[in-house]
Amino acid sequence: MLTEAISGSAPMAVGVALSPLPVAAVIIILMSGRARSNAPAFLFGWIAGILAVGAIIFVVPGIDTERGEPTVLSGWFRIILGVALLLLSVRQWRQRRLADAPAETSSFLASLDHVGMLKSSMSGFLLSGVTPKNMLLVAAGAVRIDASMLGPGAQFTALLVFSAIASLGVAAPVAGYFLARQTAEAAFSRWKVWLINNNAAVLILLFLVLGVLLIGRGMKILGVSVGELVGVAALAAH
Repeated sequence: MLTEAISGSAPMAVGVALSPLPVAAVIIILMSGRARSNAPAFLFGWIAGILAVGAIIFVVPGIDTERGEPTVLSGWFRIILGVALLLLSVRQWRQRRLADAPAETSSFLASLDHVGMLKSSMSGFLLSGVTPKNMLLVAAGAVRIDASMLGPGAQFTALLVFSAIASLGVAAPVAGYFLARQTAEAAFSRWKVWLINNNAAVLILLFLVLGVLLIGRGMKILGVSVGELVGVAALAAH
């Protein structure tokens, strides 16, 4: 059961780990003058945000039955999360940078160059637990863990593993900085430019793939076809 919970939530955790903006954020922090204190603070806040969203999902009633079978609410919840991710992919497409447009660092990323430990940790928390892009993925992963009907201890263990996987993108640069600072700093400059230039493309792909997976899982739980789901959506629109 624990293995199923971890494997089932892993795609969403990988999606969180591959989010370009948090990786670019921690790289900027690592290139600042207070990297030794701010980078671990950012990572701590990032993990705390994931755990907070997971804990909230675990206490939401009606996700699964006592026998561990997904409920109708569980199916619709997955579909809603999947649709939200698809809508985010459309938004990213519309906001994408044109090929001939110069790359620009957002004001949020630029501000990370001179913040303290508290703001660094809060930035990590907001990026993982509050911003819609990652919050939806974390919520979807927590729903999958909750669906396994594990005991509290095993459920929390699965969430910790999920958090560890989801934190790889942020933790790897931090580890590289402390283990091989000179080599890592040379690579950070190249990574930062690539992440800023390709942020939209990576997010569009992630949201499309994970959105389709969630919608497909929700449809399977509800036992409906694509045509039936479209019909329901049309009725709701009217």
